[in-house]
Amino acid sequence: MAVNHNEMRTVIVILLFVTVVGLMYMAILNKAQMALINPIVLSSISNKFAHLLKHRGSDNATNHMSNISELELTLSKVANQNKTVIITSLNAAWAQNNSMIDLFLQSFREGNGTEHLLKNLLIVAVDDKALQRCRQIHEHCYLMKTEGVDFSAEKLFMSKDYLKMMWRRLRFFGQVLEAGYNYVFSDTDILWFRDPFTRFSPSADMNIASDNYNGHPHDLHNAPNGGFMYVRSNPRTVSFFKFWYQSKSRYPGKNEQDVLNLIKISEIARRGLEVVFLDTKYFRGYCQWSQDLSLVYTMHANCCKGLKAKLSDLRNTLSDWKKYIMNPPPGRIVMKDVHWTPPQACRHSWGR
Repeated sequence: MAVNHNEMRTVIVILLFVTVVGLMYMAILNKAQMALINPIVLSSISNKFAHLLKHRGSDNATNHMSNISELELTLSKVANQNKTVIITSLNAAWAQNNSMIDLFLQSFREGNGTEHLLKNLLIVAVDDKALQRCRQIHEHCYLMKTEGVDFSAEKLFMSKDYLKMMWRRLRFFGQVLEAGYNYVFSDTDILWFRDPFTRFSPSADMNIASDNYNGHPHDLHNAPNGGFMYVRSNPRTVSFFKFWYQSKSRYPGKNEQDVLNLIKISEIARRGLEVVFLDTKYFRGYCQWSQDLSLVYTMHANCCKGLKAKLSDLRNTLSDWKKYIMNPPPGRIVMKDVHWTPPQACRHSWGR
């Protein structure tokens, strides 16, 4: 009798998941281990198992399950003791030598109390070239492929491929939450100077940056910037991220950040999410400028168009920080000749 290899592979995957689910339910019976079982993870595995049974004849379903399993294995290696990972995404254009990813990693090493966070950083590559470069410079790398789309070239803001990349990334975040992991996402054009965890609200479901902060952290009229956020995995955030992703069909031609702005008032309140907008006094960017180096935790090259302009100004920003930390307290407090260099390249990047 001829053997159908696709069916055999599907059966093997089914048996593996039956084994995993069985072991987890057995662990529940052990009271000493009950606290270790994450109900979100258990529900996630059960849902994936049901999905696989429904589509057991599909090669795509088997490959999808394989990708999910690989992601969860990767997250387990990168996460800290609180099941939190730091994530940034990378394509070939930003992965070139002496380019954006190098500045990003260097800021962790030059920052005050940030270098240890690198062990919890997962670089998510969106193409093979970015993955290859990641493996040369960092321990934790993951390939997020999208069939039929080439994300390797620079994607200009709001271009067709840019929108595809942003929405694919949002779906990835949802998968991380569904797997039971909290995450901090940081755009690669953000420099880390101090440990941001000390500034996050630990009780909030989501801490998110704002391009123009109005001084009130719980005011949903703040403009969110999805380039930097800390999200805790729980049923509220899992449900919200699913809804957020599904909303893209209702708002064609808009990116995920614009859609968040459109749905935040009604959906965040209705779902009972606690959202905290991060103060730009600490989480700075080129949209809201300040000269105070003593307060900054991160610096984002926002309100800026194009890789060349971002690199030029971020290199100046990192150089300014290095000058600042070379002067020990209390000299820093009175030092007048160390300040942020204005982001001139970014200011002119829009043709103004």
